[in-house]
Amino acid sequence: MCYINEQDESFALLCKPSLNPIDGQLVPKIVDHAARRHEIALAACRSISSRGLDNVTLAHIAQEAGYTTGMIAHYYETKWDVILAALRLMHDRLGEKLSGGIQAERSLAELLSDLLPSSPELKSESRAWLAFWAVAVSRPQLVRWSSSIHTDWRALIKRCVRTMTPAADHWKDSLLEDVVSSIILFMDGLYVKALTRPSAYPTKDQIRLLRQHLEALIEWAERSAQPRPRALNRSRTSVPAIKRSADL
Repeated sequence: MCYINEQDESFALLCKPSLNPIDGQLVPKIVDHAARRHEIALAACRSISSRGLDNVTLAHIAQEAGYTTGMIAHYYETKWDVILAALRLMHDRLGEKLSGGIQAERSLAELLSDLLPSSPELKSESRAWLAFWAVAVSRPQLVRWSSSIHTDWRALIKRCVRTMTPAADHWKDSLLEDVVSSIILFMDGLYVKALTRPSAYPTKDQIRLLRQHLEALIEWAERSAQPRPRALNRSRTSVPAIKRSADL
């Protein structure tokens, strides 16, 4: 059942009871609020991608979603609430894709290649992320709001590395964190170049460069995880003492 402000006609129409085709009785209209939030967040991604983060408004997002501004306001108070929900949605969608790839026992390179902006939908979401970080540079509050998303993203990449790289079980925590950081930084760079210089970085080159980076990174991590041979101990008597100039 929908509980609404009776003054908001746009939202009331969406929840207006409908006639049961069998007995003609009025029945409450069932609204999937989770699905509606999902639709609004997707519309926000498209609006941000086409208009930019600062220029987009709730009215733009509502128009993109096919709803009224009043209805959007019932789910999100400000445009920043919608934007953060959109960022969380993108993270959750990537997480679902990676989890499915892990279950299918795909390689680490194959898993991460699926996250590159190779489709119109992924490009739109990546542009939204890029627009967000461009604005967040001068608005630290946005970085604080999105800190949990970044923490979850690191945890997700770490899970992928551990699952798809058996040797990672023997790495020190600090080494694993370095590997995760390197992957995130490299992929962030790929996103930027793929979106701003698409002709210079086509999808096939993105995949090839990512694969090469992962191979070199894992090889370096495995070497770093190996115990280093101890230096030979030299006896003090084996090294002749250097005479001071006063003794000469």
